Amino acid sequence: MPKPTVEAEYDTLRAVRVHEPGIEAAIGAMDPGPNHFARPFSVREAKREHRRLVEVLEDAGVEVRHIHEDLDDGGVLDGLVEESIGVDEGGPSPPTRADLAGNLADATAYERLQAVLLGPTVGRTAEVEGDDDPDSGSLDSGTLDTGVRIAEAITNLYFQRDCQLVGDRGPILPRLGTATRRRERPLIEAAWHARGAELAHRTSASETLEGGDFLPLGDFALVGVSALEGGEETVLRTTYEGGKELLEAGAVGYDEVGLVRPPLAADERLAAEHGTSSRLLHLDGWLNVAAEGLAVAREPLIEAATVEVFERVGEGYERRGEETVADLLDRHGYEVVDAPYPERWATNFLTIADGTVLPIYETDDGEYDPERNRTIERLKREGVEVLPDGEGLDPHHLTNGGGGIHCMTSPIRRA
Repeated sequence: MPKPTVEAEYDTLRAVRVHEPGIEAAIGAMDPGPNHFARPFSVREAKREHRRLVEVLEDAGVEVRHIHEDLDDGGVLDGLVEESIGVDEGGPSPPTRADLAGNLADATAYERLQAVLLGPTVGRTAEVEGDDDPDSGSLDSGTLDTGVRIAEAITNLYFQRDCQLVGDRGPILPRLGTATRRRERPLIEAAWHARGAELAHRTSASETLEGGDFLPLGDFALVGVSALEGGEETVLRTTYEGGKELLEAGAVGYDEVGLVRPPLAADERLAAEHGTSSRLLHLDGWLNVAAEGLAVAREPLIEAATVEVFERVGEGYERRGEETVADLLDRHGYEVVDAPYPERWATNFLTIADGTVLPIYETDDGEYDPERNRTIERLKREGVEVLPDGEGLDPHHLTNGGGGIHCMTSPIRRA
């Protein structure tokens, strides 16, 4: 199996990891806020949209790996199922964890993963006819009932980008910025081990790092970190020290790495001006690349954002200086397509190959309107191929989970 590596986001995507949302996402749809979802949505429709996303990727020649496939093929899924199931032994004739897991042996790998994501605790109650005390009578299958309790389900797994990242030296296991999503980490680590991959780095327990803040660009890479304005540090998802760990641990080997400070004041002003939400949660909300030398960015943000540049020296990195993101891109010969602020998903596209992208188009009625999708239209004028059909996709229900196509996919290998 080829080693998982990504040197540049514009290199041809050979293999990608995804997860189709299931019953676990229904919990997020039912209670969006604590689960970091934008608003309620239909899981049935989200599944349909996800299958269309997979179809487009496979039509483009990309190997699509569902996380349940990697876990099952690597022989670790059944063990995870048994570990995830709890037993309430306070009731009559309690089942065993092994029996409960064994009863799922004939279920599909996807169904077994659902049990892992829900992490149910199973117990039993009983009723004996004519007696309030179930212990005083004989019990049989007709008198038993099942009670299932679900606590701390893993609801966000279909957003595969943030819970893992792959650089030029292999997979990196991040520590996500919220407790809800940190529950994904053991599954992601198990999936990489199941593929026989060695991790290049594990983010320490004192810092956070998320994949949406990582942008590899060949000779250099960018990492979105905490904002710094007026001497005050504000952590959005990735901490400054979490980004710096990548350099100090030898997790990446790019000639240059820039730690990008999001511009809070500029974003606040633009959000108020256009009546939008913030675009700064992750770097991919305001910067991406469609081809080598062609970036898509919120221009006012990259002009205001600073980046601390580290240059590779021997086996380590030395700080070279600071500049704006716009100046850094210009220094590396990048042309920038300005993504209008009202276009929610303008930079949250997936680059399939150098000059080929899979974006989301903005719509109210499901129809593609060039006037509402100026970023896509500009990319086409620049010679970029837009999949599918020169328009992209409209995954309305999937994006209600709070992320775009870039967020829903994690590259395994680009070459």
